[in-house]
Amino acid sequence: MTNMAKTLELHFTNGLGKTSKLTIDNPKEPVNKTAVKQVMDLVIAADIFGGENQSLVSVKEARLVEHNVTDYEIV
Repeated sequence: MTNMAKTLELHFTNGLGKTSKLTIDNPKEPVNKTAVKQVMDLVIAADIFGGENQSLVSVKEARLVEHNVTDYEIV
């Protein structure tokens, strides 16, 4: 059985200049870019991830990723 799995990846830059990623499975489509940006800004403002120097400080990018998944029954 093959199915198409989609995820929305939200990429942020943290206080160390590295990329941090949040992934959302099965996002509502079509993806509303304005809403995604607003949510990413809220995540940054909430400052609930990371720690000293690892807090999310800026939006880097968002992308919709499609994965083809094939399940094999093992007998």
